[in-house]
Amino acid sequence: MKNVYFICYKVASSLPLEKIAAFLKTQMTFSWKEYIELKDKQLDIILKTDSEDKSVYLFKYGCISFVNFSRNDIYDFLKYIELIIGKIDYRLFYNYHESHILETDDDLCCNIGKKSNTIIKYTNGINHIIAIILAKSVEMFVFDVKLSKLLSNAEKFIVFLQEGRLKWYRKKSCLIISKILRFEFDSINSVRILDRPMFAEQSIKAKEIYDGLMEYFEISDRFKILQNKINNLREITELYTSLSQNQMEYRLIMFEILLLLLFPLFIVIENLLQL
Repeated sequence: MKNVYFICYKVASSLPLEKIAAFLKTQMTFSWKEYIELKDKQLDIILKTDSEDKSVYLFKYGCISFVNFSRNDIYDFLKYIELIIGKIDYRLFYNYHESHILETDDDLCCNIGKKSNTIIKYTNGINHIIAIILAKSVEMFVFDVKLSKLLSNAEKFIVFLQEGRLKWYRKKSCLIISKILRFEFDSINSVRILDRPMFAEQSIKAKEIYDGLMEYFEISDRFKILQNKINNLREITELYTSLSQNQMEYRLIMFEILLLLLFPLFIVIENLLQL
């Protein structure tokens, strides 16, 4: 029986992979620069110990997946990385993480997860796949928390706007809308949630394992939920724009009415002054 331990942490909004790769004298895994894989001698140097069966994956969107790392190993690795990229965001580290255990039998056969019936033959390539999907899962968790906060703030603001408290919350509304737009940009550009890595396309078996793990971690279903939340944010933004325009139009109309009402009074005052 052999257990393989995986844990992924969010440590930054993004990681400068080119800088890390240059410092460690390693190559990017793929041309589109999704992540860096470190193992063997590279980890021996960083951890100052034998790193057999251990590996680590650093993703451009700020997640790091560890395979068979102890807590001390993770701490030592992060301290080493801080020498390259600066301070790790430990608020993200403590709040956003996910783990997985792969249990194999004497024949190195295993289920991809405790609730799965998919039996596979264990190879080191499976570590690769799980590390990638675990990172995507953690990043989706980050997205979900951000979206929930944006939705909560946006919904409260619409209530304020409907109550006519436009002036007090105009700056706040601009901030909310800018965060929504920024979130959509980041979510589109930072992580290819549903894209298979190139290596998973090159083998039917790897593709099956990758798709099975995507289903096990419910990546597609969770992505649909995120899309629905984004659509709700867009609808709220459109509602805000509509209500805001109506408020402005109403104020302009009331101002025009006030001027029309005051105009006869100005004439009367002017005639009185001429007497």
